[in-house]
Amino acid sequence: MARRNLLYFFLGGLLLIAATCVAVFYADRMFSTTDQQAVAAMNAEELAALKRLSSIDGGMSSEQVFRTLGSPSEDLFFIAKWNGFGGSILSQARIYFVDGRPAKIRWMKLGFFVYERNL
Repeated sequence: MARRNLLYFFLGGLLLIAATCVAVFYADRMFSTTDQQAVAAMNAEELAALKRLSSIDGGMSSEQVFRTLGSPSEDLFFIAKWNGFGGSILSQARIYFVDGRPAKIRWMKLGFFVYERNL
């Protein structure tokens, strides 16, 4: 019985170490793939979504942004979020608003890339 418990403890530790290594790998890949590398990592559907996202400028009102991108999944005080942006459940786009105007765009695809642009 003691050997079985020791084996379960050892296997649980190995599983925890493996899961941590995988999480660190994907986090490093996501946060190191930015700007033009992020664009190069996008598929065709994401590139089409990037085109819509790139049409947002700092002079637009929030209503114009919502017409361009559709209604947000969540609309917080100064942040509008679109979950599943670009066709992936791992993806989320956020637009940060200052004085009712878009100021920053951040699009993250979990494990793949981060695309940011100040407006």
